[in-house]
Amino acid sequence: IIQECTLRLKEASQEPGCFVRPLTVLSPPYLTFPHLHELRQAIVAMMNRKDELDEQNGSLRNLLDGEMEHSAALRQEIDNQKKKLAEQEERHAAKIQALGRENEVLKVQLKKYVGAVQMLKREGSQVNDVLPNVRSSDADLTIPEPKPLVDKYELANTYERKLIEVAEMHGELIEFNERLHRSLMAKEALISQMRQELIDLRGPVPGDLSQTSEDQSLSDFETSHCALINVWIPTVFLRGRTANAFHVYQVYIRIKDDEWNVYRRYTEFRTLHNRLRTKFPSVSAFNFPPKKAIGNKDAKFVEERRKQLQEYLRNIMNKIIQTLPQFTANPKKETLVQLLPFCVDIQPTGDTASKTRPRVASKFSRLSRTHNRETRNPEPQSGDL
Repeated sequence: IIQECTLRLKEASQEPGCFVRPLTVLSPPYLTFPHLHELRQAIVAMMNRKDELDEQNGSLRNLLDGEMEHSAALRQEIDNQKKKLAEQEERHAAKIQALGRENEVLKVQLKKYVGAVQMLKREGSQVNDVLPNVRSSDADLTIPEPKPLVDKYELANTYERKLIEVAEMHGELIEFNERLHRSLMAKEALISQMRQELIDLRGPVPGDLSQTSEDQSLSDFETSHCALINVWIPTVFLRGRTANAFHVYQVYIRIKDDEWNVYRRYTEFRTLHNRLRTKFPSVSAFNFPPKKAIGNKDAKFVEERRKQLQEYLRNIMNKIIQTLPQFTANPKKETLVQLLPFCVDIQPTGDTASKTRPRVASKFSRLSRTHNRETRNPEPQSGDL
């Protein structure tokens, strides 16, 4: 601190008209404690003031930089506006020149048109002079009315209005098309749902054969020549004791007016599937429910398997109709049983064929009273088909 004060006193002594005592007087041996304390306070105040001035200087410099940036941005924006204004003036000048040229052309056309009209009037007056005795009605020449000049701007506005109308009509047409498409999709979904319900109630309807066929050549099959054969699995029975219980599926088959029931286990369905796969390789593409060892007595699982087996049998019947012409030529129960022994109804020993269906039905009706029975749709009757 003393050295800094000494330097300041040297600088002050060099100024003209300033008298400073020799440094020997302010040397440490001659300085008292109060003088040192005051000198320190003065130096601290001076340094604080210097810091404040530096801060003010920095803030002012920042403000100056900000104002300069803002001024530069405004100057650039003014330049851009000037460029845009110049471009607009050029476009307006070009437009005015084009309008002036069009005006000159229209003036020339108008002069030509007026000259033509005047020439026609002169010719009419000459005709009246040559033929004075001609009836006044014939002598008067009808001068065609001058065609109104076509205003190009009005024509352009008309075209613009027409284009707007066409665009609006196009938008309305697109909106109507979307609404029609949504309605069509809803109708198709409803038709598909109703068709599936009809199939569940009455069996395959005409047109399902081409959908279930895996062979492209079978899609052109004439449905009008198909034999009327319908298959359902309306009911599932639980037979046997608890340890060895198994389900028996009631298969209802109808060919025209002939109808009968067949009762089969899942193992018999699986045997049929394996046998048909060797004879018809395309049968492997049909959805056949797989075997399940655990949980196969669950009601939900049994219902799902019933639907899958029913769909599988319908696909098999369609395959027989499409690939075996002997059945199509003679669609009867005997022909189907001969081609597909799976459809044979089991006859008890000593009973005739005419009593087969009542005895089988009565046999399983007793099973349904003594054992648990899954709730299914009632057996369809011939009068309902």
